[in-house]
Amino acid sequence: MYSIKSATIRRMTQINGTPCAEIEVHPSSETDTVILAYLAPSAPIGGYELVKVVRSNASLEHDWFDNCMHTAFEDATDVAFENITIGTAEEERDQFKQQLLSHGTLKQQLNERFYEGNAP
Repeated sequence: MYSIKSATIRRMTQINGTPCAEIEVHPSSETDTVILAYLAPSAPIGGYELVKVVRSNASLEHDWFDNCMHTAFEDATDVAFENITIGTAEEERDQFKQQLLSHGTLKQQLNERFYEGNAP
């Protein structure tokens, strides 16, 4: 299981037309890689779907901007949870999402960004 040291919202973006929050996740273990998790709102209100996972090998010194011309950012959505020995990849993915949403005030921040001002 990927243990989370810190998680912060980097920006709001869209993936295939779906509004998402890009969350930079730093691992507790120094051997794990920083990842970018993309969460989109889902029903019921306050629910979130883990849309995409990107491994970030970016160095602020060399990769200070996001572009697709290098491999500092690797899409790991399909492989991030497939080498799991306990449970299924889908269970591990859901467990990671729940751990992420329960980290600090992240869920509150997401709710504010996605739902504040959108109530009827």
